[in-house]
Amino acid sequence: MRNCNTPTGDLPHYEPADFAGDKPPCDLIMKGGITSGVVYPFAITELARRYRFASIGGTSAGAIAAGVAAAAEYGRDKDGFLRLAEIPEEVSERLLSLFQPAPRYRPVFRTFLSALGDRPAASKAATLVGAALLNHLWATLIGLIPGAVLTVHALREGAGWSVWAVTALLLVLGPLLAVAGAAALTLFRGLPSTLFGVCPGLRQPGRSVPGLTDWLADILERVAGRTGPDGARPPRPLTFGDLKGRGIDLNVMTTNLSMRRPYRLPAEMTEFFWRRGDFEQLFPDWVLRHLIALAPPQALPDCPEAYPFPAIEDLPVIVAVRMSLSFPVLLASVPLYTRDFSYRLSEEERQRARVCWFSDGGISSNFPIHFFDNLWPSRPTFAISLDAHHPDRHGPEGRDENRVHMPREAGTGLLIPVSGMGGILSFLGAIVGAAKDWQDVMQSVLSGYRERIAHIALTSEEGGLNLRMRAEKVRLLSRFGYLAGCEMHRFDFDEHRWRRYLVALARIEETLHGLTTNYEETYRDFLAGYARCAKSYEQPEGWIDEALRNTDALMRVAAETVEDPLRARGQIPKPETDIRISPRL
Repeated sequence: MRNCNTPTGDLPHYEPADFAGDKPPCDLIMKGGITSGVVYPFAITELARRYRFASIGGTSAGAIAAGVAAAAEYGRDKDGFLRLAEIPEEVSERLLSLFQPAPRYRPVFRTFLSALGDRPAASKAATLVGAALLNHLWATLIGLIPGAVLTVHALREGAGWSVWAVTALLLVLGPLLAVAGAAALTLFRGLPSTLFGVCPGLRQPGRSVPGLTDWLADILERVAGRTGPDGARPPRPLTFGDLKGRGIDLNVMTTNLSMRRPYRLPAEMTEFFWRRGDFEQLFPDWVLRHLIALAPPQALPDCPEAYPFPAIEDLPVIVAVRMSLSFPVLLASVPLYTRDFSYRLSEEERQRARVCWFSDGGISSNFPIHFFDNLWPSRPTFAISLDAHHPDRHGPEGRDENRVHMPREAGTGLLIPVSGMGGILSFLGAIVGAAKDWQDVMQSVLSGYRERIAHIALTSEEGGLNLRMRAEKVRLLSRFGYLAGCEMHRFDFDEHRWRRYLVALARIEETLHGLTTNYEETYRDFLAGYARCAKSYEQPEGWIDEALRNTDALMRVAAETVEDPLRARGQIPKPETDIRISPRL
C-alpha cells in the first residue's frame, strides 16, 4: 500500500485495488459546516484505503459526508470510493446551483450572494448596497419618493443648507430603509409557508439543474453502485436497512425545535407522521413514492394525508441526511406531526396533530464526538473537526500542510483556543456558539478523544456560507481533507487504548467509591425498608430479595477494590472526567 506522498497542492489518484481486500474496522465522525463539507471526500477515501467503515456519523454538512461515506462503503466492491473521489470536482462546477431559492426569495438571495467572496470589507459593503437597491427596484423607487418630494420643494422655495442636508439624508437612507423593510417583510411573511427556509432543496421553477436534495439523493445511489448502466435510478432509495445488511451503522444528528431537543437518526419514531404536502416541497418524487408505498395515511385531526414515519429499516438515507442538513433560514426545515398528550384537554384535543419542526443537527450538537463511544474501545473512532484558522496557531495560509494537525503527544490538544471579540455581532455569535457547542468542545479536549481528532483550520473565506467558492478553493479544501486522512493513518491505536484505560479506571474507581459510601451510609437501610412498599414499578415475587443480595455482594467487592485507589498513586490524563447517567438519544 502506497504512502501519503503526493506533491504539495496535488490530490491523490486512486485505483480499485486501493479499496480491495479485507481491512480492519473503524468509525468516523464529521463536523457540520455547510460548504466546508467539501473537505471530507478525500479524507474519507484516504481513510478507506486502510479501514472499512463500521460506524459513520455526522451533523449537517458532516451528515452529508457521513451518508455518502456509508453509501460508498455499501458499494465498496462496485467502485464506491472511486465515485466518492469524483464529488469535489462535481461540486466545484455546480456548488452555487445546488442552493436554489424559492421564486419569491430570489431578490433577497441574490443580495445575500453579493456579499460573498474574498474581498475587502469596504468592497463587500458597497457591492451589497448596490445589489440590494437593484434587486429590490420597486422598494428603491418608493424609498426615493420622500427625498424627491423634498428636493422639489427645496428647489421651489430656495431652501437653506439645513433643508438640503435633510434632503440628501433622505435620498440616501430612504431607499436603504425601504429595501431593508421589503426584504424583511418578504422573509417574515413568506418563511412560515416555505417551511422556514429560503431554499427548499429541490429544483425550483425556471431552473434546469438539480437542487441540493435532488443531487444528493442521486449521489447516494450512484456511490452505492445501485444505479443502472445508463444511470437509471433503482426502484427505491437506499435505506438504513440496506446499510445494516452490509454491517454499516450510520447515525446523524437533527434538532427538534418544537421540543427543544436533539434526535439521533435513525430512531424508532412511531409517534411521528409526515404530511404529503410538506414532503412534496422537500424530497424528489421517486423518494416520495417509496415513502407513500410503506403504509397508508392515518387520519389525524387537522392533518390530512398524514403518513407514519418510516421504521428504521425502511427509512431512506436521504430523508435522515436532509433532516440533519437544515441550516436555519437558508434551507427549509422538515415538519413532522405528533400528538401532545401533555395537554389537559378533551380527548379530541389531545388527539389533534401538533407540528414539530426538525432543523439543523448543528443547533444541538455540531460535532457529535460521543457517537459510537465506549469506555474501552475495540476499534478506532476517528473524527474530523473544522476549526477557525489563525496564522499564529496554524501558520501562513499558503502552507497547507500547516493547516491540518492531529494531536499525538500526551499533553497536546488539551488547550481550548481563545477567540477574540471584534464587535457586537461576534459577541452575539459567541453567545450562540457557546450555548450550542460547549459540550462538544469540552468532550473534544479529553484524553482518549483529542488524539483521534484531525483538525482542519479554515479561514472565513473557506467553506461556511461561501456558496461562490471558486474551483481552486474547492480543490484546496479537498487537499486539506486528503492531508487529514494521511494524519489519521499515523494514529496509534495501542497508545489510544492505554490512555482510555487510565481515564476509565480512574473514573470507575471514583464512581465506585461514591456508590459504596452512599450505600453504607443511607441506601442499604433505605432499600431494606422501602423496596417492598414502593408506590411504583412493582417487581415479581422474589425479585427484591435477589436484587438486595446482588447489590450487597457488588458493594462488598467495590469497597475492597477502591480501598487503596490507584488513581491517587498513578499518573492519570487530564482533564478530570465524570461518569453520569444521561438520556440516550
